[in-house]
Amino acid sequence: MKAQTKQSYVWSLIEEGRKRFPEQHPFMKLLYDGKLTLDQLKGWAINRYYFHSHIPEKEAAIAANCPPDVRQLWIEKLIEEAGEKGKPSHPDLWLRFCKDLGLSKEQVMKAEVLPAVRMAVDGYLNIARYRPWMVGVAGSLTEHLVPKRMEKMIETFKKHYPFVTEEGMTFFKEHMVADVEHGELTIDIVEKYSHAPEAQVQIREGYFYKIDMHRVILDAVYFEYVLKKQLKLPP
Repeated sequence: MKAQTKQSYVWSLIEEGRKRFPEQHPFMKLLYDGKLTLDQLKGWAINRYYFHSHIPEKEAAIAANCPPDVRQLWIEKLIEEAGEKGKPSHPDLWLRFCKDLGLSKEQVMKAEVLPAVRMAVDGYLNIARYRPWMVGVAGSLTEHLVPKRMEKMIETFKKHYPFVTEEGMTFFKEHMVADVEHGELTIDIVEKYSHAPEAQVQIREGYFYKIDMHRVILDAVYFEYVLKKQLKLPP
């Protein structure tokens, strides 16, 4: 079989991930159709915060493990995620969204998240800490897909959930811009380092773990806040 170029390998991988990403998950379909209750939105938001709150830590772990040429670029990504010069961090922007759902900062930060969510997110963080640095970087290939999803989320809130204010949607607006840059940065790094078969194995591991993590989060949230009620299961 003819060897793939770095570019063809990366973009074919991204396309494979696009098909695998749980964009058509039943919970997301309910969200996009405006059929979630406020309590269901709150449950989703609280569990998503656990993911967002660990991203700066994940980026710091990658920056500590990667080569110097990548580290300089990744630190800029870390700073943007963690906030700088008075600008709120991305976890803080998510908390502002939660405020529009009627959740206080303390309620979100002190909430007990679902076990599957905790395990999936902790696993993602541990990948960045303990696996080869390329595995951690490759997880961010999903950010190439984020801007269009953020645009769809904003349209959904405006149409179906009018209690979400313009300020509350800042998280989604910021990611429409930031993840264009983050996605391009990750693709450039992966293209540069994906020529070796071992690196390609690591890239697939990190990229698909991230995609599957999102599915696990949605599965857990859907079961807890939608299916259990429909099936009349005990809490």
